[in-house]
Amino acid sequence: MVKKTLIKLIPKGFLLFCFLPGIVIGQSKYKSFAEFGTTIHSGDNTPLWQVSNQHGLSSIDNNAYLRGGTFYSDSCSNLIFKTGLDLAVAKGFTSTFVVQQAYVDINYRCFGLSIGSKELNSELLNQQLSSGGLTWSGNARPIPQIKVGILDYVRIAPWAQVKAEMSYGKWTDNNYQKEHVGTNYWYTKDILYHHKSFFFRLGKTTSPWQIDLGMSLDAQFGGNTVNHPYIHEQNLGNKIKDYFKIFFPIKQSETKYYEGNLMGSEHLKLTFKQSDFHLSAYLENYYDDFSGMGKKNGFDGLWGIEYKSKNKQAINGLVLEYYQTTNQSGPLHGVDESIVKKTGGADDYYNHDVYPGWVHWGMTMANPLIASPIYNKDGNMTFKYNRVKAVHIGWNGDILNDLSYRAKLTFNRTWGTPFKPIPEILENFSTFAECTYCPDKLKGWNFTISGAFDTGNIYGDNLGMQLKIRKFFK
Repeated sequence: MVKKTLIKLIPKGFLLFCFLPGIVIGQSKYKSFAEFGTTIHSGDNTPLWQVSNQHGLSSIDNNAYLRGGTFYSDSCSNLIFKTGLDLAVAKGFTSTFVVQQAYVDINYRCFGLSIGSKELNSELLNQQLSSGGLTWSGNARPIPQIKVGILDYVRIAPWAQVKAEMSYGKWTDNNYQKEHVGTNYWYTKDILYHHKSFFFRLGKTTSPWQIDLGMSLDAQFGGNTVNHPYIHEQNLGNKIKDYFKIFFPIKQSETKYYEGNLMGSEHLKLTFKQSDFHLSAYLENYYDDFSGMGKKNGFDGLWGIEYKSKNKQAINGLVLEYYQTTNQSGPLHGVDESIVKKTGGADDYYNHDVYPGWVHWGMTMANPLIASPIYNKDGNMTFKYNRVKAVHIGWNGDILNDLSYRAKLTFNRTWGTPFKPIPEILENFSTFAECTYCPDKLKGWNFTISGAFDTGNIYGDNLGMQLKIRKFFK
């Protein structure tokens, strides 16, 4: 099966491999790469950590892909220009041809403009070791967007730095939703995206202590519903005025609430810095409304500690996390006529009455320990298991000068959703081990192989092997 897959990929993949890197060889301001990857598994799906947090360039099925990217940067005085193109052809993915990244960045002094699709990671988390952020984890394909603001930290005082940004974008998975939606379910096409965030970094450069504080707000808005059971107005607001409404969220009336699917994260990270290591403690709090924003959701959130060494050693990075989404600000929501009056619970994280959920191309854009709708076999485009408790550990290190490793262990449990609890608690244990070889004699070549398995009834019983070969060009 794998042999046939590779043969089918050769015509397009050969062109991708040869063309993209070839156009930049010998030009110092360009960087490029070419990559081959394949994953083979037995069981129900590809193991969790061979699918997740790879910016959507992965699959729950057996797969293979060829990828090539080229990036250019230049500067003149206070003006910095960057652009990149990153493409892939694949077998076993949700689409055969993938525009993974295509963007232009322009920065003048502290202000920046970014246009296009670009891989983005969690703001304050270790992308390689963490389970992932609560609104953006790097788990799904990038959303094409226009972003403006102070995109990198700028020092405004000896003890303070700041960054702030906003963006508008659009989902690109209309065809995927149309092909995979079940006969008894609905979906929303042409969904629009809005994001804004603000971060403070406190601490002098000479101080061993650093505090990061931030808040982000994300939203789905606009689009058109298809086969919705009770939303008769298909157009959800696609005019210019709707872009302003989502920027300044205002309650419409006593019976009509805020437009769009609004959600966000609050970030807190404390770091102790020494010459050879950093030690951090952090909390990322998810909110669906004001109850979560005011931390009325109990212990819900991502709680973690991180150790990071600046030296090459057996363990140079370690992350330990506890993840919970079971409280959701209480068991009741919107019981206005009852004795308890208004309630703000049962937030049903990441789901919405009008939008399928916080998902792109079947993969959650949030922490992947809430199982993505791509795992649903009945064509339901929403999240079935958003009440979760999990413990996660990830670590990496160096075995030899040119040989490194990465490993993860995760145990999670789910109780379904606030409105559709499940009769039995589902459990899953996932493990992952990866080695990367960067030989000195083959400059620019990376060889990565990993093995992983899941056991349980969330992702299934799975065993997988994954191989990636990457060549860098300068």
